[in-house]
Amino acid sequence: MDVSSADLRTLQLGPLWVLSALAGSYSQFDRDELAAFWDTVVAVTLRTPPPARDLLISTSRDRAGLLLAYELDDRPIVSGLSHVLQALERVGPPTGPDFRMALVQIALDLGRARGPYGRKLTAQDEQMIFLIAALLEIESVPGLTVPV
Repeated sequence: MDVSSADLRTLQLGPLWVLSALAGSYSQFDRDELAAFWDTVVAVTLRTPPPARDLLISTSRDRAGLLLAYELDDRPIVSGLSHVLQALERVGPPTGPDFRMALVQIALDLGRARGPYGRKLTAQDEQMIFLIAALLEIESVPGLTVPV
């Protein structure tokens, strides 16, 4: 898989835009929330097929450096996820669809960790996950039904 350094950095920041969307913050994340986020990234990475898995693995190599790069990046969530889509178009299948689904799965798992009993999504997080999925051009999210 041939990925430019700019596209790689954008893809590495993808999970952090998901975190920001759910946490409502661009920096200084709560320590416990950040720990749950990294646990979620690792768990989703293990269930993601290669080569998308390799992109997710690269997010965990230098967590502190990635967080700093994220804080210095000036793209808001919507622009960031749009740039993720553009980078994935250049990478092509099967990486693109697998990586997009991995980002949604990170949102789902993190949302559940944040919700009641660590198992349920709050209504607010569920709506945010639908928005994330729409931004990533994913029409259905496994385990969630589209609100009427």
